[in-house]
Amino acid sequence: MFNHMCKILRLVKNVLMKATKTDELLDLLEIIHKTCINKEPTHLTCDSEDIQAPYMFGLYSIVVELTGDSYHAIKSRKELASHVLTRALLEAVVVLCNVINDPNYVKIHFQKSLAKGKKPLEYLRDNPDLIDKKRHTVKDIQDLLDKGAKLRDQEPTKSYIVDDFKNADMEKYYYTRYAFLCNYSHHNAKVIINRPLGLNVRPLDEKSTQRLAHWIIDLILKASIAVHEFLKTGQSNIFEDLQQKWQATFCGTPFE
Repeated sequence: MFNHMCKILRLVKNVLMKATKTDELLDLLEIIHKTCINKEPTHLTCDSEDIQAPYMFGLYSIVVELTGDSYHAIKSRKELASHVLTRALLEAVVVLCNVINDPNYVKIHFQKSLAKGKKPLEYLRDNPDLIDKKRHTVKDIQDLLDKGAKLRDQEPTKSYIVDDFKNADMEKYYYTRYAFLCNYSHHNAKVIINRPLGLNVRPLDEKSTQRLAHWIIDLILKASIAVHEFLKTGQSNIFEDLQQKWQATFCGTPFE
């Protein structure tokens, strides 16, 4: 009987310790997110010919917003939303790192966006019954296509997302974390089979909460350090200190 009680006490202690570690991780993530907002690089400067800096800053604002959204999702133990938002955050950081590493990437990314927008507009033009007549006409759609054609100076060469990961020096993320997170965005068979029957939503477990918190912290710190170093704000050390605190307290971020 005594041994049985000892086992129960040890189990309760372990559960409490895990909960404490999770709470500490989430507290640190919240501090990092607030620091990103408070230390916003407001003295952004660039000339009219250079769109790398403002493009990068726009991406960084997306990264910070997704960090906040991901934090609230994992804090609320939302399993599906937590994984989908973390995937979106990872993709945004990859694009951000490409913009910082290669000034020409902005033009490539812009041309790809123009190319992707062409087919939906052509479909609307050819199917006018789908157009909201109170807001737009077929002529409006054609005008947008004409403007896009003027901005497109070349057809972008086909590339794959794994190349973006490689160019961002994040190839290991592609074959580990990204592959795992895509299971939830693409509704992988494993995710579907493992869901509970009915409409009951399974909360995010402790291990998954801690894993995602580590991944989000890793990404937002990586992005913040890179942005502040690029802009020479003199504030990258603030995020480097937070990175050291995270690594010292939680042993970094394991690739699982």
